[in-house]
Amino acid sequence: MIFLVLTVTSASFCGFFSKWSFRDGSASFGIEAILDETAKRPFVYRQLVPHAAKFVRQQIPDGAQEKLVTKLETQRAIPGVFARADIRPDITIEYYLIFIFCFLSFFASVWVLRSLVTEILDDRAAGTLTALLFALLMPYFETIGGYFYDFPELLFFFLSARLALHGRWLPLVLLTPFAVWNKESFFFFLMTLYPLHQARFGMRKALMLTVGTVFVAGLAYLVVHLHYAGNPGGTTEVHILDHLQQLFSMKTYWYTSTTYGMPLGAQMFLPHVLYVIWIVRRAWQFLPAPWRMQAKIAAVITLPLYWMFCAVGELRNLSFLYVAFALLTGFYIRSLLQRAYASKPAG
Repeated sequence: MIFLVLTVTSASFCGFFSKWSFRDGSASFGIEAILDETAKRPFVYRQLVPHAAKFVRQQIPDGAQEKLVTKLETQRAIPGVFARADIRPDITIEYYLIFIFCFLSFFASVWVLRSLVTEILDDRAAGTLTALLFALLMPYFETIGGYFYDFPELLFFFLSARLALHGRWLPLVLLTPFAVWNKESFFFFLMTLYPLHQARFGMRKALMLTVGTVFVAGLAYLVVHLHYAGNPGGTTEVHILDHLQQLFSMKTYWYTSTTYGMPLGAQMFLPHVLYVIWIVRRAWQFLPAPWRMQAKIAAVITLPLYWMFCAVGELRNLSFLYVAFALLTGFYIRSLLQRAYASKPAG
């Protein structure tokens, strides 16, 4: 199972990285600007992984750093494979560390998702297939843009959902500042966990816990926001008119993008839209009540934000719905497996 998850996440991560690398060279949100802390807001806020990489580098003696840089530049393990990777010499160690940290986050997130879906479905086969399928679908969510912090975000979403399911509120509170440090949108995702808290603790305590975690997230965001207040850019960009224009354009539903080396569907590609509608229609009835409410709250929060402030077709910005989508996919896969088992001749 470890080898299977490793193989699938490796393929998916390479599918992402071959398209986007770490947006190398962009003055607005490229990895160099992020590490230099000169990137535009809000991209510059997302410093958890870059700061972790800087911290690890600082622990390496200067002499060992020089030898390591020489070895990495000679072997060209990343730029020799991925044409989009353009590593500035002075950030070589940080670049490789961020690559490793992001992949490990992705690998861990698939394990957590497998555990979460397996528990809710009470079906290990369906839980495993769901997690692997979700991993393979990840590059399709990144067809307009992909960023290093998307993978730790996955881990924080799935982990926080699992903690909420089991009523482990203290680890959730401790996790919150780190998740916000990775991406400030975790502030809103915490609100979607309210039904899970309510199912475990009742309405009053669930409300207190939700407000408390959101308050901690708000404080963490405020610290980061004030620290980078002098950077260019703003908190949001308004795109609602762009979305309305694209909504009524037929070409919107037939965009393609090179994913896994093949020209496949991108953005609101019509077969993808139909695929999602099919799964929701088939699996919604099986979703437990708390998770159904979690999905509704996530939709109420994320859809207006997406239409108003996100780039057209940037499906990665619907990430608040990842948990619900994974669960719905899991229930649909379970129904297919049960149907297959039922039709198998006895003996």
